[in-house]
Amino acid sequence: MQQALDKLGMEEDKKKSSFMDQFRVRADFIPSIRRGAAKDGEEKDADEALAVGWKVEVRNRKEREEALRDNVYQFENKMKKFPQVLDDGFDVVMWQLNRGQPDVAGGESTDEFAVKSSHVTVKMHRRGELYVQAVLTFMLRGGYLSKAIGRNRNVDKSALEPLSLHDILEVRAGCSGYDHAELPASSGKAKKKKDASKTNDNKQASLFLTIKATPTPVASARAYIFRFKSRSTRNDALNSLRVVLADMQIHEGVSISGLHSQKQEEAPTEDEDNIMIPLSAVHDAINRERENYDRILLMLLQGGEDLKEKEDELLGLRSKLESVMQESKEKDRVQANDSKLIMQLSKKLETLLMDNEDLRDQNDRLNNRLVAVESEKMNLLGRS
Repeated sequence: MQQALDKLGMEEDKKKSSFMDQFRVRADFIPSIRRGAAKDGEEKDADEALAVGWKVEVRNRKEREEALRDNVYQFENKMKKFPQVLDDGFDVVMWQLNRGQPDVAGGESTDEFAVKSSHVTVKMHRRGELYVQAVLTFMLRGGYLSKAIGRNRNVDKSALEPLSLHDILEVRAGCSGYDHAELPASSGKAKKKKDASKTNDNKQASLFLTIKATPTPVASARAYIFRFKSRSTRNDALNSLRVVLADMQIHEGVSISGLHSQKQEEAPTEDEDNIMIPLSAVHDAINRERENYDRILLMLLQGGEDLKEKEDELLGLRSKLESVMQESKEKDRVQANDSKLIMQLSKKLETLLMDNEDLRDQNDRLNNRLVAVESEKMNLLGRS
């Protein structure tokens, strides 16, 4: 039967289509979701789907170690693309704080904001192969309404002075050196003091990042304060800046490891290509360096969790403080109303007492007049 069908160019239907086949969803249309990190021997790509699912409570040490291992793998994949984050740029709200020198009399240093609450795009611009030649540029950007009406059409978007990576002293999470709730607003966005507490967007310290730069003849200390839209974006920018600064120190600055310096100090007594080193010694050295690297990664990731907890705790304390201050304001308002009511009642009582005295005097005068009238009447009756 099959041979006859083949000669005629026909095929037998081996599987009959059912009514439910048209409602069946194929796996090609479903995105592939993988849990955990890649196994040994597989290529670890940072573009693979993120691990999803509910947060499982860790009950033993093995589960904890497996979770830390997966976090290390994910962090290594992200760390490879951290410099790309700076090249692509990120949108922030920026303040530039210049702290002046204290006066000769020993007074306090003055704080001056060169940039106030400006929406900018931060990018790393490379001027050469070395990180020392790279700078951070700040490009002004406007909102959708400003773009629609063309308000920023004639504004120089590159008016802000770039910051060289060589001038960066340190990068810190949060608003370091200044209270983030007291950051000033731009002149165009200044509002009334009554609505300032309701519309303040600078309450969450976990959205801020501070770059401290080298001093200038004008300012004894410089700080660039950024506010991000989310904590994850802030953490990516923080890690990106620290990775780039670490690479700049390792390759172009003061070296931490003593291998290169020791190699330069020792005079070459013989041809280095002919030195034979046992392979086991090389493996031991690599294993030791890998152990140090893994130890640092584990400590770094656990320190990041501590930072998140402290930021959440600080946010909770600030919310409690704001609620207590609100209650205190409400009590002060009630007390002021009570004081006002007491004053009004006191004035009313005083007027009532004065009216009472006037009525008493009037009553006494009427009584005296009545007595006089009665006495005159008696006199008249006695004469008659």
